[in-house]
Amino acid sequence: MLKRLILSLLILDISFHGFGLLSKFKKKSKPKPPPAQVALVETIGLAPVDHTLRIETQGTVRALVSGSIGTEVAGRILEISSTLKEGGRVNKGDMLLKIDPTAYEVALAKSLADLSMANVAHKEEEARGEQALREWEAAGSLTDGKPSDLVLRKPQLELAKAQLKAAEAAVTLASQNLERTKVLAPFTGVITAKLVEAGQIVGAGAPIARAYGTESMEISLPLSSLEAGFLPKESQALVELEVETGTGTWLWQATIDRDAGTIDPQTRLHHVIAKVDLNSAREGAPELLPGQFAKATIQAAQLRGVFRIPREAYRNDGSVFLVTAEDRLLRKEVHVLHREQAHLVVDQGLQAGETLCLSRLNIMNDRMKVRRAGSAPVK
Repeated sequence: MLKRLILSLLILDISFHGFGLLSKFKKKSKPKPPPAQVALVETIGLAPVDHTLRIETQGTVRALVSGSIGTEVAGRILEISSTLKEGGRVNKGDMLLKIDPTAYEVALAKSLADLSMANVAHKEEEARGEQALREWEAAGSLTDGKPSDLVLRKPQLELAKAQLKAAEAAVTLASQNLERTKVLAPFTGVITAKLVEAGQIVGAGAPIARAYGTESMEISLPLSSLEAGFLPKESQALVELEVETGTGTWLWQATIDRDAGTIDPQTRLHHVIAKVDLNSAREGAPELLPGQFAKATIQAAQLRGVFRIPREAYRNDGSVFLVTAEDRLLRKEVHVLHREQAHLVVDQGLQAGETLCLSRLNIMNDRMKVRRAGSAPVK
């Protein structure tokens, strides 16, 4: 038993010392550095282009003609047209209502009688003047010189002429007032509010309805001072209007008609007025109505030798990153002339043949090594 214990201890001792000798002769391996990580970036080549500036804005459609329709004569309303109601559609010249014409018929009859009397008085005065001239000539041996105007009754004739013209004007006015007892639609459009009822007594100039015209529409478009400066001065700029309805998205063409002539004191924006071509929409388009919201794209100035870059390449500090021929990043400050929905128009800071970095890395520094994923020419 004792011999077995001694033998076991001897074996353990030999094993321990043998392991130590092997450890001394074992070569220690040196740690290897991790492989360098080179970021992969998307790039495009830069080339200057001639670009027609497209200014994107928005506005609300409104009718060129709108307002209140009123009476020109006073009286009791006898009849109202079935189209005189909210949403009623009328054509220019349609009768909207009729006012009791009795008083105006009497006025016309009286003015016609006055005209007849004035016509008779005028003819009588002409005859008296001719008679006075004959009498003066008959008494020529008893008088010397020329007869005076009073002798020949010229002032009386001028008075008769004036009274005749006044009578004729009175007949014209009475006829017009009689016609005005029928209130007609001044334009083709839509009634938005009915303000009177049959049997109501109205005065001259009283509003009977509110309406807007459907033959001409326009839209007010806000622009910054810089954008307003891009509009052509010699010709009317073309505008494309995009309106979304329940049946889809529809396009109308318009042209800049005028400048509103003022600047909004709160937003400091200019406003230009575009006239809409209502016949420009494709077949099946819904009616363009006042109050509809529209996106507008204005074809403005032609820019030459500018760079049009994707928005994602632009940084908040006003710079972009280029990729050099050695595949290293280079930061450059640029001047943005105009901002579009997906692109920026740059006129300073870039050169033809440079390569623009599109990727946005967590860390981007000058001289940082990158790897290009590909390149494509700017269209």
